[in-house]
Amino acid sequence: KEERQGPLRGDRRGQAEAKCGLGHGDQGRLNLMTMGILLLLLCLVVSLAAAPAAGSEPRGEESCGAPEAAAPEATRTTTSRVLGRRLVEDLRGLDPLGAARIVEAASTYGVVVVENEVPLTRAEQVALSAQLGEVVVLPQSFEGLDPEPGEPAIQRVTNYWANGTWKGKQHSFGSYWHQDGQFWPRSHRWILSVLSCAAAPAAGGETGFADLREAFRTLDAGLLGRLAEKNVTMRASVRDIQDFVRNAIPDEIDLFDDVNHPLVDTYPGSSSSSDDDRILYLGSPHMRLLPADAQDLMPALFDHATRFTYFHTWKPGDVVVWDNTITLHKAFSYDNTPDVRRELYRTQFRRTPTPHHLHHFQDGAPSPPRWLNPDGSMKYIHATAS
Repeated sequence: KEERQGPLRGDRRGQAEAKCGLGHGDQGRLNLMTMGILLLLLCLVVSLAAAPAAGSEPRGEESCGAPEAAAPEATRTTTSRVLGRRLVEDLRGLDPLGAARIVEAASTYGVVVVENEVPLTRAEQVALSAQLGEVVVLPQSFEGLDPEPGEPAIQRVTNYWANGTWKGKQHSFGSYWHQDGQFWPRSHRWILSVLSCAAAPAAGGETGFADLREAFRTLDAGLLGRLAEKNVTMRASVRDIQDFVRNAIPDEIDLFDDVNHPLVDTYPGSSSSSDDDRILYLGSPHMRLLPADAQDLMPALFDHATRFTYFHTWKPGDVVVWDNTITLHKAFSYDNTPDVRRELYRTQFRRTPTPHHLHHFQDGAPSPPRWLNPDGSMKYIHATAS
């Protein structure tokens, strides 16, 4: 059709083509050839994009990617390049290989999400945590003085008391960026948390996670130099943790000695001190930096670390596992009224660090307290007690 019509009158493009010696039929054939080549190139690009890349994740995993929902207070849009992974696992029929996949994914991606149609029971969650590592039980005052009946390893992260009454509009727990387990000695602080959802608000109530590996990798060279020059460490104390002090029971608080952690540290599972194995270990904004004149660096460090984030929007049945040594987390707000339930349950388990990690920094801390069940009664005692 185009050959029969020729260039339109006044079409300078057609006139220019004629001056170059191309008949319009020749030009039409040239256009068809060009289109054919472009189509072949397009097919090649599409096929390469669809092919699995070397080292890509196996089936059953997918990246959590960008934030699923913008948490109410979250205004930053930068996300971590590696934070967050979805796994498809039967948590009720989990075998040792499945447990190892979850633990390894948490070490690699910081946060692991497993979706279930039916929420775990409290007993099922404790059993799951025992498959993943050594279950950690904390004193009641560390858990908001809201024990789960018959399950001391469970922390109730919910706006309703165990007796079914509403905790009130002002109730909050963990609503600031922090790491779980910062108060343990460095040899015992490799703590992973398991959070399961039984009920969630229709809007809000997300849990945010921030990547402390990416925070180290992208730290300003000048700021990193100041940390190295001052040999900055972080002094962690249960006496400085906001949620603990609010419900403090002196006998339980006194069991835990203050501990020191290097602010720039190695990952507990690492076998080297390369930059890929390094993290910023920040604890929480309430911790003290030593020497004292380094304390003014804390706001800038937290502001930087919380640029690399994933926000999880909860739905019943979700189970999220995260590694506290390489992530910060925070509970975001929602419309907390008597007819809205945010019902989450947390357990923790501990892993054993590598010898390389332990030799990197000697904290000199005494053995931490442990949970025993002598004569059927649960209590916390010093590890050295008989």
